[in-house]
Amino acid sequence: MNFRPQNRYLLVQTQAQQDAENTGVLLPEGYSLPKDKYVMATILDSAEDCKREAVYGGALYKEGSKVVVDSSMIEAVSVSGETYEIVLENYVVGFMQDNE
Repeated sequence: MNFRPQNRYLLVQTQAQQDAENTGVLLPEGYSLPKDKYVMATILDSAEDCKREAVYGGALYKEGSKVVVDSSMIEAVSVSGETYEIVLENYVVGFMQDNE
């Protein structure tokens, strides 16, 4: 079975944040380093009602596109033993493009 996002959701895969190197500084037990507010994600699929404009060649959120999203708005959906990451399209704050 494949997960298909609906209602303006995007199916994404976030990039794993790199852990800070072991600096030798002792931290209190249970302390975790603050996470970045924004993360880069790869678009895997988009709902049919997401923005589609002629300016973007039809689909704004194309499969494989790299986007920057608000990390606190990414939702994890677990269904039938699989976990999917989804985010509403309005939490995308930008696209990542290669320098040409």
